[in-house]
Amino acid sequence: MNRDEKRNRDAALPGLTVQRKVPTVWMQAGLSGTLEIDASTNCLVVRTPMGTGASTERLVDIDVAWSPGWSVALRDGTPALIDANGQVACRLGDQITVGGGFIETSRIGILSCTGKGRVFEASELTRT
Repeated sequence: MNRDEKRNRDAALPGLTVQRKVPTVWMQAGLSGTLEIDASTNCLVVRTPMGTGASTERLVDIDVAWSPGWSVALRDGTPALIDANGQVACRLGDQITVGGGFIETSRIGILSCTGKGRVFEASELTRT
């Protein structure tokens, strides 16, 4: 593979928000949804239903600040979330639950991939 082919292949990878350091206190909320790509920002998000009932429910993309060392890579031709040990944590379309909680990006000193001022700071991940 030449340099231009590699650059074009890497350009297809979505971005993601990553924490600068491991939190000293882990929040206990849970975020359940599907690992997806926000088409408007090309960022990895958790897509979750929000609303008060079936008729008012809509899908919302939540930007998750993953633990330090986590990344996105192609596995079998599909973007996958890679943990700090280099293992596939989950793939696009997987149903997941992320432990943690919402926090202001300014409080933890990061930039959100989606440009939002609040992210869900992840402390753990479970595939459901």
